[in-house]
Amino acid sequence: MSDERDLPADFQPAEPGLRVRLDLAYEGTDFHGWQIQSGLRTVQGELSRMVADLLGRTESIWGAGRTDAGVHARGQVGHLTVRDGAEVARLKRALASRALDDLEILAVRQVSPDFHARFSAQARRYSYHLRLRRDIFRRHLGFHVARPLDQAAMDAAARFFLGTHDFSSFCKTQSLKPGDNECTVDLCCFEWLDDSSIFHVRADRFLHNMVRNLVGTVLEVGLGRRSPDEMPAILLARDRSQAGRKAPAQGLFLEEVTYPPELLDPAFRLPAGARATPGQASTEGETA
Repeated sequence: MSDERDLPADFQPAEPGLRVRLDLAYEGTDFHGWQIQSGLRTVQGELSRMVADLLGRTESIWGAGRTDAGVHARGQVGHLTVRDGAEVARLKRALASRALDDLEILAVRQVSPDFHARFSAQARRYSYHLRLRRDIFRRHLGFHVARPLDQAAMDAAARFFLGTHDFSSFCKTQSLKPGDNECTVDLCCFEWLDDSSIFHVRADRFLHNMVRNLVGTVLEVGLGRRSPDEMPAILLARDRSQAGRKAPAQGLFLEEVTYPPELLDPAFRLPAGARATPGQASTEGETA
């Protein structure tokens, strides 16, 4: 994701036609991320091809998050604009049947013309999956950690990220935006199972590689290389070099994106002259 809070200057809240929301899931191993790239297989590229086959033309498809190569999604959201109700019906009827082995269309529905998959989002929730026991059949769906982890220390470290903070220390340096790197985190915890652990995090927005950098840093706590009490100082440093290494892509899942409920109503319109706003959550794309 490169995260932006402000809309482009030329962004219009509604385009002519009808807005369609797509709910998607994909296993990211064989995708080079969400965003179309020449000569590479991407989620956006496959969706564009599927839609073009049904509509007879190419339409721009926006995503809630531009997930990186190898990142998975159970709750990705996209949108496109079509010409009329007949095209909405065609997508509802036939798009899911064109799903691929690693890309599933969960739902197709008409929404407000002011709905925007990325800029209307209020929050996003991610999970990161750690394998505490080697499993060769699930190696692309989690990161195997071979050494024992201090669970209590990792739980303590995660709690420091709750609330509103500047997360510059956990953002890809090239993606930092001066003065615009605050995020509000309202869920940040580990779920511990017998042979695995799931890191759950939800925020109003995420910076580029933020989730993977959080996980990589807290893993260093779990391995005894850092203390949980170092987390506040790392946040205050606003310096990527102060945090830990980025965790691998295969453990990350985009789980859910939430929106204002009124934007899910096809009849809803923003007041005349009002601009759509990104709320508190335009995601970096993860690029979390």
